[in-house]
Amino acid sequence: MDQTIQVSCKEAARLMSRQQDGSLTPEEQENLRNHLYICLSCRRFDMQLGFLRRLARRYGEDGPPPSDEPV
Repeated sequence: MDQTIQVSCKEAARLMSRQQDGSLTPEEQENLRNHLYICLSCRRFDMQLGFLRRLARRYGEDGPPPSDEPV
């Protein structure tokens, strides 16, 4: 029988960060999913992490944006 434990926002943030690397156990994934279901602040933080990851990936592919200032 699976027992889900409630995690704090601090623990959820740690799990979200590790999730970006794809290194959560099934139990950790379930605990995070349950926390995100009840915590609006952490859901927003998770969306911000996703946005930053996409932005960093795009920056890595395209290089830095052009600057209007002369070098």
